Amino acid sequence: MSSTVLMAQRSSPFDDMKFKKVDERYILKIEKGELVHEAITQFCNEHDIKNAALQGIGAVEWVRCGYYDLPNKDYLFREYDEIVEVTSYLGNMMQKGNGLFVHAHGTFSNLKNEVFGGHVDEMRVGVVLEVILTPLSSTIARTFDDDIGLYLMDL
Repeated sequence: MSSTVLMAQRSSPFDDMKFKKVDERYILKIEKGELVHEAITQFCNEHDIKNAALQGIGAVEWVRCGYYDLPNKDYLFREYDEIVEVTSYLGNMMQKGNGLFVHAHGTFSNLKNEVFGGHVDEMRVGVVLEVILTPLSSTIARTFDDDIGLYLMDL
């Protein structure tokens, strides 16, 4: 197993992202105050990663998540503005238009151990978020599907 410790230069108002490359994967440490999808997208852009699988755990201080209302073709989001544990974060990174798009779902637990979750629009780290990012050799893009009302993987 080979590993390399690297630091990515960030042009965001946050500190340099800490990460380690292990075999073909990246272990990312997303720090307090950072927006997760923004940080992951920037990392992928800096490392020329077009498609990736994502998984993570940690704690966030704000999350916007919900579900897709198919009959109305619209997401219904709810914001949680409190420290919650990220018990599971799973998703992927794909191309969409001229950029990259994170599609992720998460489950979260509050101080009462009540669990909620759904499609994650964005979240801000409250303690730390540890993400395993697995680059894929594909260049799959998302295209708009009129019947569903979403950008879906074009396979």
